[in-house]
Amino acid sequence: MHNKYGDEIETSLAQLGNSYNGLSGKSGDDFGEGKPYITYVNVYQNNIVNESMVGYVKISDGEKQNTVHYGDALFTISSETPQEVGISAVYLGNKKDLYLNSFCFGYRLHHFAVLNPLYMPYCFSSCKFRKFVYPLAQGSTRFNLHMPHFLNKKFKIPTPQNQLKIWNVLNSLSEKLRLEKQISVALKLQKAHLLKKLFI
Repeated sequence: MHNKYGDEIETSLAQLGNSYNGLSGKSGDDFGEGKPYITYVNVYQNNIVNESMVGYVKISDGEKQNTVHYGDALFTISSETPQEVGISAVYLGNKKDLYLNSFCFGYRLHHFAVLNPLYMPYCFSSCKFRKFVYPLAQGSTRFNLHMPHFLNKKFKIPTPQNQLKIWNVLNSLSEKLRLEKQISVALKLQKAHLLKKLFI
């Protein structure tokens, strides 16, 4: 049961959905061609999965492997530092037959009534959530995420209405930042072109 605290809801990932494993039973010879899969680097570098950053893996007809669906959150399981454990990216695409690398696990909501997939990338990459994950990394030379604690530990999220409001603001800022970067690159190219003509 989810507990309400004013404009926040206290819940756990175990209450909201289920986890699933990435690719299993694969060797190096299976990679390089076949079906697309989301790489570890893709999850590590993006809070929203970049559909152009995929690898390829051979999947036989009838082979049982988990596929990634819209709204799934993908988390890194282990790393050499505790700060890099539980890094996540959310898949907001609709590709079929899309798989997940074996060094991450997937998480799928039962429904979208409590947690909005659009808000999830910002939620799971926030400082608040990172502080929530950090103590759950266990190990000495290599750190692994303690799954039962991770899934069952309580945390707070805004109400669905406020999640959408937060997403609208952050998404607008992200889009503005993306456009500013594009303008910056274009101006640098223009400057280089003008300087080249100046010294010809």
